Amino acid sequence: MHRLTEFSLRYPWFTAAVLFAVTAGLAAGIPNIQPGYGYRVLLGDHHPAVQNLDSMIEEYAGGSPIRIAWECGENHPCRTAFDESSLQMAARVSRQLELLPAVRAVQGPADTALLVPVPDGFAVRHFLEDGQVPADAEDLARRALEDRFWRNTLVSADGSVGVILVQTTDNRPQTMVEVVDAIESILAIPRTNGFIFFMVGDAPGSVLGGQSLAESTDRLIPFLVGLTGIVIFIFVRSWQQTLASMLSTGLALLWALGILGWLGWPQDGMLEVLAPLILVLGICDSMHFLFRYSAERGKLNSEATTALRKATKDVAPACLVTTLTTAAAFLSFTTSSLDTFARFGVIAACGVLACLFLSFSLVPIVLQWLPDDIQRTGCLSNRWQAVMDAVTRTAINRPNSILISCALLLLLSAVGWSQLRVDQHWIEAYGERNEFVRSSHFMENRMGLSQTLEVEITLPEDDELEQQSTLHLVDKFSKRVTEAPELTKATSVLDLVERMNRLLHNDDPSYERIGETTAANAEILEILGFDDPETLGRWISLDRSQLRISLDSLDLAHREREKILNQVRTIAESTFPPDWDVSLSGEFAITHDWVRDVQATQLRSFPTAFAIVFVLVSIFLRSWKLGLAAMVPTLLPVVVILGLMGWAGLTLDVARAMIAAVVIGIGVDDAVHILAHYDRQRSDGLDPRAAMQAALRHTGRAVVTTSVALSLGFLTLMMSAWQTIASFGFLVSIAILGALAASLFVLPALIFAFAPTGEATRQRANPRLPVHSPGEAR
Repeated sequence: MHRLTEFSLRYPWFTAAVLFAVTAGLAAGIPNIQPGYGYRVLLGDHHPAVQNLDSMIEEYAGGSPIRIAWECGENHPCRTAFDESSLQMAARVSRQLELLPAVRAVQGPADTALLVPVPDGFAVRHFLEDGQVPADAEDLARRALEDRFWRNTLVSADGSVGVILVQTTDNRPQTMVEVVDAIESILAIPRTNGFIFFMVGDAPGSVLGGQSLAESTDRLIPFLVGLTGIVIFIFVRSWQQTLASMLSTGLALLWALGILGWLGWPQDGMLEVLAPLILVLGICDSMHFLFRYSAERGKLNSEATTALRKATKDVAPACLVTTLTTAAAFLSFTTSSLDTFARFGVIAACGVLACLFLSFSLVPIVLQWLPDDIQRTGCLSNRWQAVMDAVTRTAINRPNSILISCALLLLLSAVGWSQLRVDQHWIEAYGERNEFVRSSHFMENRMGLSQTLEVEITLPEDDELEQQSTLHLVDKFSKRVTEAPELTKATSVLDLVERMNRLLHNDDPSYERIGETTAANAEILEILGFDDPETLGRWISLDRSQLRISLDSLDLAHREREKILNQVRTIAESTFPPDWDVSLSGEFAITHDWVRDVQATQLRSFPTAFAIVFVLVSIFLRSWKLGLAAMVPTLLPVVVILGLMGWAGLTLDVARAMIAAVVIGIGVDDAVHILAHYDRQRSDGLDPRAAMQAALRHTGRAVVTTSVALSLGFLTLMMSAWQTIASFGFLVSIAILGALAASLFVLPALIFAFAPTGEATRQRANPRLPVHSPGEAR
């Protein structure tokens, strides 16, 4: 890094031109950035859960529908969902939705077929016929509320809520945005007439939630920039230095976003926090550089260029290592099977590396062009040295007490770890005030569902769907799985067959069962395929070799969700023959796979980050013992924070799962800067206590300032619209302060407890002397 600074100072205009060219080239990629929503973006096209859902949508036009609900009753423009005003509104909305290229199928109360008995058999009826409500609408409404395909699907059990089901052609981000935006536009007119709508599903949840996150992040950025600038100015008391630091951080963010655009990666929910993250982390290297620069300039009022060169040689090696550890922590997320973590890890690593590069190229140029008077900082430096001396004395006098207290804290945290769970509650993530959350609560309370679990069954060539044995097994499976209270309803082609069989027998309820022969069932399917092919196609494939069972469910915690999925698989294995292929899909199964893979990411990224950071620090300090010592004040806040999360009942969701790896990469910075100077002083012959005192005097102000700035920066994430991002910011903020405290007190206590004294110290200064004391703290 000092060579980079030397080159920049020697050829400032050339360096500035190169930086401008790189910035312009990377900035050209920013317009390519597109927002990304939904599980496809988070998991990746290659993920089995996404592929299963694609197959479900392609084969049955189902699997991940958008539900648009409205309520009727007092203070609403309709009395029931079957009123003419409600039906006419639903018909207009459905017709407009059907015209959208990205919509594959639409079902609503106004235009969905309803099979009713007539003297010579049955008839296909609708609630709007030739644009008018039929005279027997009340009888039709009673039939609809008895029909399993209508009740709690298209209308609530009491008829006060109507629902339109919209199935998109696919679940790609562009499709989601197009359909959700179109729905919002279409619903604008009925809203002016007093209708209140509630929209749920993967598409509205992802799009509306993602848009609210993006909007809150956009509002957060100016506040964060202002706060960061104020913090830097308070500590450095120089507008020139503040400008240099903020300029380098801003360009680093621009470079990171440009790389994202040129790679063609979507900006999903994870990458929405990239801008705040880079703005917070970007000041670390420049702050260490600025403090050293100020100290060097304060020595006999040395010339700016000379001070810049000396400051670079002093702090650049440690800054290089700390940046590499942070980048390595982010890159540890590339071990995840989830695309969103891998993308985040790569772009975040590029961002922090850009911050390092600009801190030792752009910042020196700006300070060379805008030198300032540093003399006013001398008194402040003396006060910092007094504070650091007090810290050193505390660690010298009470090392055992400090280490015992840490051990007790770790034991208490370990109990919390045993209660820590990985889960993803999107409702909790969005926050109770979110529009989608309110819609989800409404659907659960009024319709008894918020998600669906789709079961797809593929029959072997020798088995036919019409066979009684086949339909009996489907019936047995449906009844067994719905014994679980979490699965409120099972719908399949069996319901169609039973309903049609009843209608063909003069609407006799005793015939609401499958046909008595294979031929009878085959005839029923033929009639259904002729009179209502669209409905039949939603439940069986064209060649009748596959069928779908849709199970309604509430939103559950991960453990309950996993329990239900295992139960469904067990029931399928014990009910169906071994040659029947059963696969699970739908929102319910995808959410489970997502949380499972988040947990796997946590388990892989944390040890990966720890190992890489430990190796980098050990190489830099030329001692595995000092490398291990540096990891202690870093691991301590991680263990404590995760333990506190367990005690508080907080789960590791998509954002909180990053806490451990992120803190490992960031929290080690303070220890590295302290130990780097400590090692230098030990090599000059100082004993451990004097070396540590000198190290804290030399680096104390910088490590305290950067940690406080980092903590305040992450704390601003609490302003995010997503509660999961807000809690991530709060917890990382606390962990950074914990790492600072551990670096100032625990690290010296650890060194003093195991450091060599006397003769071993002389050996460090003069290698020719014999060594008589046991092991050394290197």
